[in-house]
Amino acid sequence: MAEAQPRHTSTNSESEDVKTRSARLRPLAVLPVLLLGCLGLVGCDSKAGTAAVVDGHRITEKELSRYLPANAKPIEAGDGSSSTPAKTFVLQYLVRNQVFPLLLAASGSPVTDAQLEAGRAAALTGTTEAELTDQITKAGLSARFEPVLLRNRELLNLLRAKLTTDKQIDDALAKIKNKVSLNPRYGSWDERSLSLQGLSSKQLPSVLSVDTALPGDAQPTQQ
Repeated sequence: MAEAQPRHTSTNSESEDVKTRSARLRPLAVLPVLLLGCLGLVGCDSKAGTAAVVDGHRITEKELSRYLPANAKPIEAGDGSSSTPAKTFVLQYLVRNQVFPLLLAASGSPVTDAQLEAGRAAALTGTTEAELTDQITKAGLSARFEPVLLRNRELLNLLRAKLTTDKQIDDALAKIKNKVSLNPRYGSWDERSLSLQGLSSKQLPSVLSVDTALPGDAQPTQQ
């Protein structure tokens, strides 16, 4: 459900640049894998019930559970070929919603409430909050997850607008290095793809695969 973006024609050189930037910062069309961006929670935050810590902000197991119905089942892939543990799926979004503002601040463009409010209409292109909530519950998550998903879209749109060159991307990533620590039960965090390890875009329900392109992508990745 990635927002449609216009395709751009380019020279072979420009196409190579786009491929390079996309490889550096390809998101979570849901939960891809890569470089470990943390040392787990052993020595970072030993508090019981911690799922992740992002720049001092603690995401708890209890918080994850708020977005899941009782006896939540794994989130099935759009093609039915695989599934993702529901808590892992939710954690991906909660971590990103903390990391995206850090990237924007590192690039010299701190997020403001006015920007988020102005970007809400674009984030809801083609749907309404009620429809989005209905899609989310049908995918197996609580209706409470809707604001999380919507905020992810709003922040992602800001990132796409602000980080448009290799240098901007590299500089911002360098400034937030080692800001994410995950509980080892959820794997590790890839600092360049901004993703949890072990999951691919094909493992997400199509209705929730809304962030398939990050800064540096000239056009959305085709699912």
